[in-house]
Amino acid sequence: MNRRHLFFILKLMLTTVLLIAVINYVDLAMVWERIQSVNPLWLIASLSCLVVGYVMCGLRWAWIAEGLGIEVSKRQKIRLYFLGMFASLFLPSTIGGDVIRGVLLAKSEGRKGMGVVAGASVILDRVNGMYALLLLLTFSMLFFEWPLIWWVTWSSIVAAAWLGMLLYPMIDRHLVGRLPEKLEKLKALPLMEKRFRKKWWQSLPVSFLFQILIVQAHVFLGMAVGLEMSWFAFSIMVGLVALVATLPISLNGFGVREAGYVSFAVYFGASGDAATAMAALWIIVLGVASLPGALVLWRLGGLGTIRGKNTKSS
Repeated sequence: MNRRHLFFILKLMLTTVLLIAVINYVDLAMVWERIQSVNPLWLIASLSCLVVGYVMCGLRWAWIAEGLGIEVSKRQKIRLYFLGMFASLFLPSTIGGDVIRGVLLAKSEGRKGMGVVAGASVILDRVNGMYALLLLLTFSMLFFEWPLIWWVTWSSIVAAAWLGMLLYPMIDRHLVGRLPEKLEKLKALPLMEKRFRKKWWQSLPVSFLFQILIVQAHVFLGMAVGLEMSWFAFSIMVGLVALVATLPISLNGFGVREAGYVSFAVYFGASGDAATAMAALWIIVLGVASLPGALVLWRLGGLGTIRGKNTKSS
């Protein structure tokens, strides 16, 4: 058994354990009753938030890529972003949505040697969104009382992250230049150029608005199933679960997401049954919102394009 298969089995085990724990904790009959009583308009409202958010993220990625010198139409970037979201949800977790975005962006350039820059654009796009999420989480936490150790730990992490970004020019000057020659392409990334820095800071408000839209999409679903929590409680729940779900410890975030929603709902004094119903509806909304990505994948030639067997123009 190779390492990839071992990791897959471990992810499957954790996903299964967490889902079983959720099923055993909640009343499935009550969960189903809440789902059946949902007004479809709440689903449409949640879906609208998510789709608009995806378009904004595609635009953000386009700006960051432009800052790195990759000139591809914003329309194409948005298409590839939807494809990445579809892959993250439906394709095997060994084929990450971010990996697919980077590979296809590099291919769309039609030039050799663009892999590092394309990959960097995807990573920096994620990092930009992470900074916005940290900011929203920190603001939302101000509305609740937390143990001192929690505040000290969280504040230290957030402060270190933002300080690292603000001091990056110094880090770049003293450390990046000392990278070995085999990492020459990384050293060549124009992270210190005015064009990239402008695009980076231009993208941060978009990232922040995207995070707000994701929270609001969950709020709409929560209202649909009777999950009674404040907007800021939703923000903390959604944000912290999203941070954990990005770790490669489960199959496409399943299990971690559902267990996280139930745990935070109970922590804030809300219903675990309602949180489970919301989690189920969120999967449906995610699936519907990512369907344009399936169309993009089909037009590109399917998985063969990603594996290098086939390449069509988008």
